[in-house]
Amino acid sequence: MINSSKFQPTVGTALSRPAPLYRPLPLAPYRNCKQAIGVLLLANMRIINKNNVKFYLYVLYGMAITLALLISLRLLTPTGLALIVPNTAPPVIPSLREWHSGMGSFAMGINSRIVVDPANAVQLQETAQVFESDLFDVTGHPLPIVTAAAPAVGDFFLTLRTTDRGIGNEGYLFEVGDAVVISAHTRTGVFYGTRTALQILLQDPERVHIVKGMARDYPKYKVRGFMLDVARKFFSIGALEDYVKMMSWYKMNDFHLHLNDNEIDAGKSPDWMHKYAAFRLNSDHFKGLAAKDGSYTRQDMRELQDVARQYAVTITPEIDVPAHALAFTQYRPDLASQQYSKEFLDLNNPNTNIFVNAIWNEFLPWFDAKQIHIGEDEYALNDADKYRQFININDTYLKQKGKTAEMWGSLTKLKSNIPVNTDIVVDDWNNSWANPVDMVKQGFQVVNANDKLLYIVPKAGYYHDYLDTRLLYQKWEPYIFDFANPSLNLSPNDPHLLGGMFAEWNDKLGSNVSDLDVYERVSSAMPVLGEKMWSGTTSGKSFEQFQQLAAIIGVAPGTSFPVLSLPISN
Repeated sequence: MINSSKFQPTVGTALSRPAPLYRPLPLAPYRNCKQAIGVLLLANMRIINKNNVKFYLYVLYGMAITLALLISLRLLTPTGLALIVPNTAPPVIPSLREWHSGMGSFAMGINSRIVVDPANAVQLQETAQVFESDLFDVTGHPLPIVTAAAPAVGDFFLTLRTTDRGIGNEGYLFEVGDAVVISAHTRTGVFYGTRTALQILLQDPERVHIVKGMARDYPKYKVRGFMLDVARKFFSIGALEDYVKMMSWYKMNDFHLHLNDNEIDAGKSPDWMHKYAAFRLNSDHFKGLAAKDGSYTRQDMRELQDVARQYAVTITPEIDVPAHALAFTQYRPDLASQQYSKEFLDLNNPNTNIFVNAIWNEFLPWFDAKQIHIGEDEYALNDADKYRQFININDTYLKQKGKTAEMWGSLTKLKSNIPVNTDIVVDDWNNSWANPVDMVKQGFQVVNANDKLLYIVPKAGYYHDYLDTRLLYQKWEPYIFDFANPSLNLSPNDPHLLGGMFAEWNDKLGSNVSDLDVYERVSSAMPVLGEKMWSGTTSGKSFEQFQQLAAIIGVAPGTSFPVLSLPISN
């Protein structure tokens, strides 16, 4: 491991006593570069030990002139200068939480390797393989994967040996000397460290250098989510895998798939049986239920989750009931509400619970996630008692299966004397449907998914076509639910707040929204949301500087997102 005592803090020490006016030193007699630098440093120490803050600018100005003179006389090269100037934190997205600077740079060479600690070879094998593939995409250098107890010069060393408990389960230490050492408590932490290494290498013209120093990097928020509406627009498994890789590039960790829905207000139409509705999971036990314009088999979901595991992303499935359920009521018209919209399941019909349990019995084993999303939003306001009972029934069922439940917040509008189990996580999507402060007072853990701030609905004319990323970058953090009404915001460190999630909804259906439409909107938002959900605050860069960095870093190696086809000019 690298000795952190070698690293210098990036924050300078203020002068405490006046210093005399700095006079540039005569350097002509010093034909040896080390002698010249020594004179400079001794003079600087003498100045700092004097007490005259008034002339500090003269000191800096004189030093700059002297260094420029050294370089012009070839007594000091820019490389040599790097050896005496502490490195600033390398720019990455999300920004490093802590940085202790070193001097000089690590360099990959022809003998560089990816070295896995033999004590962790099994746990880190997949991580090493993904890193090797992505490293080749970024640098063009194929590095072998080996196991060894320690790295050599030019190596990357992956290990689960660390005593630093402060970095948590997703944090990592990133120590750069003659080798790059990435250590964490979990493979997720090590994986995130490899993303940092790749982003730094991408910005090096030669794709081989990483500045020396040590980072302690760890998330502020546990949940850093993105929801994709695959119900009203079908996406191929390959496209979903690309979004997994994009998310992991920015250290986002929860990919929420909205698996069933229908066109807006379709259940209110007399022709409701023929309106667009889709359920995307395809099983022989429910023949005819899966959407005809695209669906996923169990093998598809296995493949997606295997990729997601390699990239430290959880796939959270959502089957949305009892509202937004037209795909189910078209399949079972006898279960459609007799009083309200036909996209509502009839909660007075005992067969409804039997059917929903059968759905979960079939599809729950398809998914690895410990937490399952059960929908539960925007049901009929006059049926709050039945609605709340239905939530608790689903929650109890999932607990019997060893799972926990997550739901869309709707309890403020759907008031009742029947309490809802507070072990359910609330995705707080609207302050009227679920007042975030009230949800916390009732004991719920919440995720900020606020519609006015975090909803993308392409081409709809409501919510955001593109998120206001400038506002989010400059002013937002997950504890903020309303800029105009601060009483709806939580305390910055409220333990009930798990994090945030932005969402892309396809209300206008896949026939009107292309893959490119979605990609352009999501890719412009992901870097900013990744930054704010990992770090909370911004890194000191302006929004324009952040955008420039995001353009350089790109969306992730190993992806093949759609690109805009431009007309060929003659």
